[in-house]
Amino acid sequence: MGFSWDDWLSLGGLIFVVIFGVVSIITVPYGIGKHSWAVEPTNVWKIMRTGFFQAADYIIVHWFIKMSILLFYKRVFTLNIRWFKYSVYTLAAYTTGWFISCLIAVIFQCVPPSRFWTQYDIELTTPPTGFCGVKYPPFVIASSALNSVGDVVIFTLPIAMLWKLQLKRLQKFALFLVFATGAFSIAASFIRLSQTHKATELNADTTWIIGDLYMWTLVEAGVGLICSCLPVIGPLFGLVREKMTSYLASLSTQKGLNSNSKGSSNFGYQYGRGKLGMGHRIDSETALGHDKRGGIVRTDSFRMDTQLRSGAESLHNGAAFPGRRSSVSMV
Repeated sequence: MGFSWDDWLSLGGLIFVVIFGVVSIITVPYGIGKHSWAVEPTNVWKIMRTGFFQAADYIIVHWFIKMSILLFYKRVFTLNIRWFKYSVYTLAAYTTGWFISCLIAVIFQCVPPSRFWTQYDIELTTPPTGFCGVKYPPFVIASSALNSVGDVVIFTLPIAMLWKLQLKRLQKFALFLVFATGAFSIAASFIRLSQTHKATELNADTTWIIGDLYMWTLVEAGVGLICSCLPVIGPLFGLVREKMTSYLASLSTQKGLNSNSKGSSNFGYQYGRGKLGMGHRIDSETALGHDKRGGIVRTDSFRMDTQLRSGAESLHNGAAFPGRRSSVSMV
């Protein structure tokens, strides 16, 4: 399988998850994670402004992740099964409807949108214009609850399909990890929902609670993004393992060749080198340096005759009787 739309959506989700994390860090100097009474009053409007953008980012992140998973279902599973096909399309419509309605509600809960945070700016000399028509606490709780319901349905949808597959034990374990990761993301979404409810209560220590809220939002979105990528991480690890095995094998082969070359060189140096160098044939012509001046040249050759003897005679006299034969040759 090549790079497809579900991969692009995962990449988009990653970008917005990173943005959420960066903005969360930016809010720390303003007082996020501190008790409300320890926060500078002049920083409250800054916290509300970053919260406005974080709410929009949260909605966008979850649309990217959920649509990536649904398109992956469509690409991998056969859609000849009618109920599964319509379930994927229905969940895609549900997710997109949730995304559009929640994003519009967040952006236009106040008109103009900037009134959402300027109403908390105590340094303004004139009251901000506009109005806010959306009751924020009920809206946040309702949108988070609907999002959590979508998480549960999307992550449990393929279980019935996978249950019928004949898989090896290792493949079943890999699928278990995928669904365990999805279950952890769902658990994080419910914890986030609980933190959202606490933050919207009357007289709540909002800035203190929002610190935990941002943390669990990042956990939920990050784990969901990982879960959407897990099905393709297995083949990626297989490719990396294959490349590493090939690389290590080539290193081992090269090392063996170098070792053999070094051993041959040492042997030639110790036993095969003379005045004529390694590998030369030593005979009368070579020894004389191809001397063509003429004359009488004497060459010697040796013969080793062996006979087997038994008993003490063999031990006393030895078994080898060398004889010498001389010859005269003319060149």
